Amino acid sequence: MAENDGKAEESVVKSKKRQFRKEKPWDDDSIDHWKIDEFKPGDMKATLMDESSFATLFPKYREQYLRKAWPNVQKSLREFGINATLDVIEGSMTVCTTRKTWDPYIILKARDMIKLMARSVPYEQAVRILQDDIACDVIK
Repeated sequence: MAENDGKAEESVVKSKKRQFRKEKPWDDDSIDHWKIDEFKPGDMKATLMDESSFATLFPKYREQYLRKAWPNVQKSLREFGINATLDVIEGSMTVCTTRKTWDPYIILKARDMIKLMARSVPYEQAVRILQDDIACDVIK
């Protein structure tokens, strides 16, 4: 009877689902998989290949506020290497990359920032979109 017990243990096969599973280095519990790493000026090795630009129209009643807030907008975008222009004749705001742009995603965040400002969001709130952990959606 002791021999039968030994054979029964040998005949137990691992489930097929886990048969070829190997431990992965990223399965470690000490790693926070949801953490967003901050993008720093030295992280991008080369400059951007081409200039990207986005323009947004704004209503006439926002012109006065935008003229007052525009130096602050330019200052905050200049830190990331983004050029910002305000054209009050056409009623448009434009952001574009420069050779000093060190974050490839910042142009999309700058586009969102000028869209928010065109929709009457104050500068103090709109500038928060430039942070890595904040995003926005405009619901129409």
